[in-house]
Parts: sequence; C-alpha cells; structure tokens
Amino acid sequence: MPAETCSREMLFRNLYNPRIGHLKIRIHFAMILILLLASIYLLNCSDRGNRFKPIYYFPIKTGHSWVFNGEIHKLEIVDVSQDVGDKIVTFAYYDSLSTLLWNEQYNLIKNQIYLRSFEPRTKVLPSISFEPALPFAPISAKVGHKMQRESIETQTDSDSLEHTMAILVEYLVEAVEDVKVPAGTFLDCVKMKINIIYPPSPYRPYFIGEQYWWFAPLVGPVKYDLPSARGELVSMKVSRSRQLQPNE
Repeated sequence: MPAETCSREMLFRNLYNPRIGHLKIRIHFAMILILLLASIYLLNCSDRGNRFKPIYYFPIKTGHSWVFNGEIHKLEIVDVSQDVGDKIVTFAYYDSLSTLLWNEQYNLIKNQIYLRSFEPRTKVLPSISFEPALPFAPISAKVGHKMQRESIETQTDSDSLEHTMAILVEYLVEAVEDVKVPAGTFLDCVKMKINIIYPPSPYRPYFIGEQYWWFAPLVGPVKYDLPSARGELVSMKVSRSRQLQPNE
C-alpha cells in the first residue's frame, strides 16, 4: 500500500477514534480555559493598577495633624475606631489659641473618607449629619474630573429639634499643580472644588458656597480657600513610613 494512502488511513482512523477524539476535545477546552483565566487575571491587574486611591493624598492615622496660618489653625485626627464594617475617623479643628472649634466624623471606606457628621463645640451652631456620607479626599488626579452626590442633611439644634433638606454636592478636580506654602513646596497637588447646593429653605445652610482644598501626595491638605476662611500649611505631623502609590 502506498505511503500516502497509509497516512490518509491513519489520519482517518485517528479522527474517528473515540479515545483520541475525546482527548483532543479535552485539550482544546483546557486551552480555552487557560486563555480565559489569563485574560481575567490581566484585566484584574489592570483594574487594580488604574484604581485611584484618595487616601494617598490624605494619610489617615491617629495623631496625624496639620497646622495652618488661617482661621482653621489646626486639623488633627484624634481617633480611628472600628465600626460595623467600616472605620470611623474623628477629626478635631482648632483655632490659633488651641481652642477646639468642632469635631467631624468620617467613614473610611475603600480608601476614601466620607463626611458623616459635624459637631460644633458651641450651642449656637447645630449638629449636622449627612446621609449618605459625602466624599472629602480627592476624587481623582485627572484635571476636569467631575462628580455629583445627593445627600440628606439633617440639622439638630440645641433643643434637639431636627430639620432635614435634600442637597446636591458637586466635585471638580480643577488642577494638579505645585503649591508653595510656608511649610515648603509640594509637588503634584490635587486642587479640588466642593460646592454644596441647597434648595430654598427657611433654615440656614451652613456649608453653602464653594470650597477649595489642595491635597499633596502622602501629606494631606496643604491649603484651603473657603467662603469664611483661608489658610496655608505651616507644619505637619504625618507618618510617611509606608510609601503608598496613588494606584496601589
């Protein structure tokens, strides 16, 4: 029998041999599965690499503090505690005489801090809470990035009377720039605008107006420009032992 005929006959037998056919099918599906798993892994790696980390621009640790030359003289993290599923971060704000002005509580969720409440030390101002809580650290390092959040603001006065109103909060990354302040020059700071929009209401909107904050990598806030206060960083107490990357 000619060699060519034998070769064709062997090929025909192999193709229609149940054992060999099943083996080829298994190998084929195994290769497809390997390629699929490899694609999923690469996509996950890419997603992790592109995921922005707000706390890279606002290191959170008990004892961290920032001193400014403005009306808000000092900002300090006085407590980081574990709540059900989240961490609660408590900030204290002081004037130049080291008098406590107010406390703010934040939820620390997935590398972002969310403002949940404002507690003044004077009875003249109401306590204020937000539901859902509002992002405060930078939302992005891309200039022009915008975000909107809706929330319910609840004001509780000294007589324990509550007043609620729906608010809209606009966020905008206006710039990524170098900032020179008394504490030094900080590179690649994120300048973020926060604007809280209130509906017509008989109650005073305490956070109305545009707020501007500058956040430096691994440092935190280095400058602020608020409707009633301005300040630049003079000194800070921030541990930078862990060199986080912005997309780590």
